[in-house]
Amino acid sequence: MEQKFISNEKVKALTKKLIPDYEIFYPRRQEESWDWARMEADSEFTFEGHRTVLPLKYFFYSPQENLVEKKKDKPRIIFGARGCDTKGLSLLKKIYLEDPEDPHFRKDILVFSADCTTYHPDCFCTVLGDQPWATENFDLNFSIVENGYLVSVGSDAGAKFLKDHGGFFESARSEQEKSMSSHRTSFEEELKKFNGNKVLDLKDLESKIEKHSDVFKEYGKTCVSCSSCTNVCSSCFCFFLSEGDENKIRYMDSCQLKSYARVAGGANPREDLIERFKHRFTCKFVYRPQMQGFGGCTGCGRCTAGCQGKIDFQEVLIKVAEAK
Repeated sequence: MEQKFISNEKVKALTKKLIPDYEIFYPRRQEESWDWARMEADSEFTFEGHRTVLPLKYFFYSPQENLVEKKKDKPRIIFGARGCDTKGLSLLKKIYLEDPEDPHFRKDILVFSADCTTYHPDCFCTVLGDQPWATENFDLNFSIVENGYLVSVGSDAGAKFLKDHGGFFESARSEQEKSMSSHRTSFEEELKKFNGNKVLDLKDLESKIEKHSDVFKEYGKTCVSCSSCTNVCSSCFCFFLSEGDENKIRYMDSCQLKSYARVAGGANPREDLIERFKHRFTCKFVYRPQMQGFGGCTGCGRCTAGCQGKIDFQEVLIKVAEAK
């Protein structure tokens, strides 16, 4: 489908038109970071920036919820999701929507992603061979060009949205498409340079993780098993069920907690902290490729930013990859 163009003025007019019918969220700048905020008529909104502090996944299911029949809520639109989060949705949808389907995973959300124009100091998507823009699991993607945005369609729902709101969009011109491509190439090269132009061989990394426990011992010694890394991860999906008064309660669980692997009788195959620390890497780069066909890490760097033990997870990966 051909790309469309929307001007800055028409983006503002479009969001105001949508607010009565949708629950809309967007990244709002907070000093040097970006946090999700609910859009109001007077919200200052831009597609510029990088990934938010919290991942996109919590719009699709709550980190803690009563498993009761859902009330019919307004449909949602998420503006400004980044490529690392839309990639994370690929794994989450495999887990939650393939048979048996989870009825509590929301399916009434439109994702309007945007190319990254800046990067967080912990971003490393290019180290994994990915790009700083969405390539999957978006309905529309917005790329900054002069005086507005170039809009790409990623789903049937996105195509329908464009058709229903056609008055806000116009056909893209060839020079705008060239500008988008130039901006993408320039920013990708900038991010690659920031990350030392490293690109890991993920198949080689998969084979090395089991062999180099010494690296995990070196870095894991400052881990405090706080579970921050899994809570802010764009693709971690583990949860625990407990009994409520009238129904079950689901909340996010973490393989980094000592209680995670404990079984009846008190046995625990991963009681050791270093084994739990190593397991997270094994899950992302060994188990997920084997079971779902692709990795469980998107290079968003939230794990590093949120780590109470000051562990640089990218540094761990590179150390393992370069081990002989």
